[in-house]
Amino acid sequence: MVFVYTGKGRRQAQKDDAPPEQKLCAKQACAIQWCLAKRDHKEHLCQAVIDDWKECCEKVRHGNMERMNNQDG
Repeated sequence: MVFVYTGKGRRQAQKDDAPPEQKLCAKQACAIQWCLAKRDHKEHLCQAVIDDWKECCEKVRHGNMERMNNQDG
């Protein structure tokens, strides 16, 4: 089961109806939170991690679009 950080040390199980990119890119999202926390929330210092997350989300979206197109045709 994947857990999502919800602030103040609380962890909450990811919902079953969460978007696919949220489920499949959770590792990258957690890496962003960790990086920002360690670097005083300065985004420019975590840009590489943020770019990794964006790339993951794009791959998931692109994969979902291909699957949808294959089902239609």
